[in-house]
Amino acid sequence: MLKTITLMSALALVPCANAALIAHYTFDSDGTDSGTSGGEAILGDSGSINNSGAAVGGGYLDLAGSPLTDTAGGDGAVSTNTFDWSSSDVRTLSFWVMAAEGDTGDTNATLISLGSGAGGGTRFDVRLDGENLRLEVQSGGSTTASDIVDGSWHHVAIVVNNSTSTVNDVDYYIDGSFVGSFANAQSINTGTGPLRMGDSYQDTGRDFKGGLDDVRLYDEALTSGQIAALAAVPEPSSTALIGLTGLGFLLRRRR
Repeated sequence: MLKTITLMSALALVPCANAALIAHYTFDSDGTDSGTSGGEAILGDSGSINNSGAAVGGGYLDLAGSPLTDTAGGDGAVSTNTFDWSSSDVRTLSFWVMAAEGDTGDTNATLISLGSGAGGGTRFDVRLDGENLRLEVQSGGSTTASDIVDGSWHHVAIVVNNSTSTVNDVDYYIDGSFVGSFANAQSINTGTGPLRMGDSYQDTGRDFKGGLDDVRLYDEALTSGQIAALAAVPEPSSTALIGLTGLGFLLRRRR
């Protein structure tokens, strides 16, 4: 029975493998982007690759917090390419985060930042609010009641479900479980810009101290099952999926 459960859990990731993964930073050795966007992440003064204790794979982005020289939103890691959300707001942001209590960096420590700050709704920042998770979209936002600052790795997923969205339309998941959506009528109008990790477009007082791993950006709304699978195990490669399919066939033949 255990073999069957394990197999089914892994095969549940097949739809996720087919979703539109436009950016994917594993930080196993550098800032390579294995998504479809074709860019890479350039590490700033506070960012380095740590090859010990990663959440997924062989390394993670280790962020030291505020550097001696502030580089205007680029202290952590910044994509070399930009992302344009003018045609649709739909997206899923998935990543692992580790932060120690009382040692998370600046007051508004930002984990992931998209867009700009040119007007209401144009910035899409996922940051810490004390020990909780907050989505901030310039002139609006919402904060979960789930503590993720305890020195352990936690999986976070933020899903924008509709092509024309407000903060009301955003679903929040922590460690694979749905933690809610929140009443806020602020429109999401994310501006064109790079993906920033460990810092924000807003820059001042936003540097994060801790770890980020397996950062993914999809231009589709993943299902709760796909998110739970990402939080449970790393996404298998196509070769692994073929092997799992064959294993499933053998298990059926043995019964």
